[in-house]
Amino acid sequence: MMKNFFVFFLLIGVFYSSIAQEEVKVPFSVAISAHINKYNQRIDEAYEDNDMERATFLFDSLVDNHLKGTYMDNFQVNQLKGESLSLNSFEKPIYLVTYAAWCVPGIGEIPAFNDLVERFHDQIDFVVLFWDTEENLKSKADDYSEFAHLVYVDEKSNQNSYIINKLKHALGFPMTYFMDPDKKILDIRKVITHHSSESLSNSYNIHFNSLSKGVSLLIADLDTRPPEEKDAEMVTEDLSKPTGPRDDRTEEERRIDEEYEKYRREKDSLKKLRDN
Repeated sequence: MMKNFFVFFLLIGVFYSSIAQEEVKVPFSVAISAHINKYNQRIDEAYEDNDMERATFLFDSLVDNHLKGTYMDNFQVNQLKGESLSLNSFEKPIYLVTYAAWCVPGIGEIPAFNDLVERFHDQIDFVVLFWDTEENLKSKADDYSEFAHLVYVDEKSNQNSYIINKLKHALGFPMTYFMDPDKKILDIRKVITHHSSESLSNSYNIHFNSLSKGVSLLIADLDTRPPEEKDAEMVTEDLSKPTGPRDDRTEEERRIDEEYEKYRREKDSLKKLRDN
């Protein structure tokens, strides 16, 4: 009898221990609601003091300490063609960019984004979410790669007003969200900006350097998942193929140099064709 009681209590202990070790999935909307007011108060003070360094620090602190590791709420988005779909319908890691038609991207931003989409759409779902109307999105659709998922949310008709409010108004836009296949947020970053006088080549290089870091983050996370959770063939492509004589370059720098050289050659070829 004593032996049976011992086994019983041992099983109970193992059961509750396993429950305690289960991850508590905190929704993004809950985390942002709990901390955004305090953050906004402090960042407003930083902007009043023209202290951009502190404003950047506050944003990074909010993301690192309170938003990373939370799970994006499921919500509905509209497509230009076909029925509406939910965020949970995307099964790959998600590279989500939030935008609006009136936002003016850097001249090289969309070309850099499209190059990454073309190369990595088999591994990653690239989603561009416009806080806008269907008509305004149509005017932008031709700018993007056919492999990018262009969707929109019109707040006048959207039923997921709570999470939409948090996504659009709490952190603002344009903004990028990086999520694993379970919709766990790995990072949130502001879309980089630069002066409008930048040349196409410089703008492309600036944006490619920034955007590719998000791709690297998603690929690295995917590569650490258990074999049964990933398709081995989808992660064989190396983000950084060493090229050139600079042995002191990091893998990331080699990859950026390679992509930029390819872009420059293509642009030079097009220019020669136009000149002829």
